[in-house]
Amino acid sequence: MIASISGIRGIINQDLFLPDIARYVENFSAAASAKRFLVGRDTRISGDAIVRTVCGALMSSGAEVLDYGVISTPALFRESRLLAAPAVMVSASHNAPEWNGLKLVVNGGMIAQAELDEVLAGKRKTVSRAPSGKLRYGQKSSYNRELIEMAGRESGSGVSVALDLNGGAAIPHAPAILQGIGCRVKVLGGTQGVFGRTIDPTGDDLRLLTEAVREGGLEAGFAFDCDGDRLVLVDNEGRKRTGDFMLALAIKKLLPNLKNRTVVVSADTTQAVDDVVSNLGGKVYRSKVGEANVVAGMIKEGATLGGEGSSGGLIDGSYNYCRDSMIAVITIVKAIKKSGKRVFGEVPSYEQVRLKVPLERKKALAAIKKLQREHPEADLLDGIRLKTGAHSWVLIRASGTEDALRVSAESTSGEEAKELADSYLKRVEKLA
Repeated sequence: MIASISGIRGIINQDLFLPDIARYVENFSAAASAKRFLVGRDTRISGDAIVRTVCGALMSSGAEVLDYGVISTPALFRESRLLAAPAVMVSASHNAPEWNGLKLVVNGGMIAQAELDEVLAGKRKTVSRAPSGKLRYGQKSSYNRELIEMAGRESGSGVSVALDLNGGAAIPHAPAILQGIGCRVKVLGGTQGVFGRTIDPTGDDLRLLTEAVREGGLEAGFAFDCDGDRLVLVDNEGRKRTGDFMLALAIKKLLPNLKNRTVVVSADTTQAVDDVVSNLGGKVYRSKVGEANVVAGMIKEGATLGGEGSSGGLIDGSYNYCRDSMIAVITIVKAIKKSGKRVFGEVPSYEQVRLKVPLERKKALAAIKKLQREHPEADLLDGIRLKTGAHSWVLIRASGTEDALRVSAESTSGEEAKELADSYLKRVEKLA
């Protein structure tokens, strides 16, 4: 099991069990001191049993529970913010289908590390509630309607797109929202719980989506992960673009509308964001990798926009304090409506290589610490980040969501980025 500010995740009945989930939720309920909780889930087969466990644990504490069923993480976060109610999202996000877990939400964002420690340790608060809680099934979010109204019902009129939903929680949202703003939509993977490719779209070649865009003469394609917060863009030529490219493009389109042009991104995000923001008179700050870390940085710096390039995640704090794929999709669709295919050439594109190898977290951290001692000049914000040239860098860090070592490298050429990533991976493996 992995417990971090990204959530509690594990393989069900292997290292994460229903009694443990019930205990964590009971502790969260006590710590949150709320009379009402929201619950939702993605489309994994274990989700229904976990939701029943979660609802039972919350009701046993006397809370009213609003069950939204299958809903995307951004949609549930938005409901939490609107209703000022804590929430439990049952999901392991981009992890493999056999994984599942909990995202614990307060004030419309992920709980902080101190609160997570309290949940895991079992420290309790006395809460005054009714003797028994109520469960309300079939709750409907206002997410689709809100986004259609915010974008404008004809804002995407005539734009042709393909959606690779891969059986995930974007199914109730993405087609309806894009059709609602006038797009012509082709849906792939529209059956809930049927995963036709890797859960994480950033790590898949998206063959069916790229073919659908290219052969259908469509203007763009969008691929989602299981809980609908990550996004990968396919351009009009059927080329899969990186999550970093998508983030830089979305920020370029949104930032001119803001007075405060401060942006916060994770340590592994492309320098293209720096180029875009600098050209618009703004400033970029970096945080540790992880959505909650980026959000904390945004709040600290007073930034409206932020994100993580590696996970294809745009965060618009004016609407949601989480990665929100549909905000990014709408932004890009509106840009295509205005500028056509030229939009895909409007931001610089660097080459990235991201490697992940299984390695026990303790060993990964120990190896990184040795490498840090060899490079006192390095940026140590998150693992170790080395500037290797005017337009190249490498980042080595321990994953926060699984037992793995992650190496990210960027340069102007794919060959150089690969050489950087491979060489530093070998160095760290020797140190481990």
